[in-house]
Amino acid sequence: MPITRIVIGPNASLDVRGALWFLGSLSALALLVASVCAWFGFWPVLPFAGAEIVAVTAAVWVSLRRNRYREVISVDEDRVLVEIGQAGRAGNASIDSRSEFPRAWVRVSVEAGINRHDPSQLRLGCSGQWVEIGRCLTEDERAALAARLKQVLSDKPARGRMCATEGTGRSAGKPFGE
Repeated sequence: MPITRIVIGPNASLDVRGALWFLGSLSALALLVASVCAWFGFWPVLPFAGAEIVAVTAAVWVSLRRNRYREVISVDEDRVLVEIGQAGRAGNASIDSRSEFPRAWVRVSVEAGINRHDPSQLRLGCSGQWVEIGRCLTEDERAALAARLKQVLSDKPARGRMCATEGTGRSAGKPFGE
């Protein structure tokens, strides 16, 4: 039973309904302009309008897919579980990696980027085994998450057990993170 669960995801303001509305209105406008051009004899505009619609649709699909990215950090009395993967409906979610650490030994580390303008890295781990978290967060959000994790981990430490990491796996019909 987790004491604290933190779910990290990108700022996803575009949902499927909004994406369909956007693509439909953009496609209608592009096809209308291309049809008017074709009516006046500029028929080569039609394939370019089709290519434009395909390119924008592909970009929106990639955006919607990336919006499903989640990092779930579950802290209970004696362990810290970090799951990284794609959110989705039951049976459609996937967990790409799962790392488990003993709560008593886990540490939070914030390291500056290699170059001056590189983002910092927020890492969680113990015994030389680290997991980077908060990749989709801003610098301020990453600093706030580090402070929150340090607070949660120091509230009631318990005795730990060995660190364990599980590779790629699929969720068995359960929503991601549960």
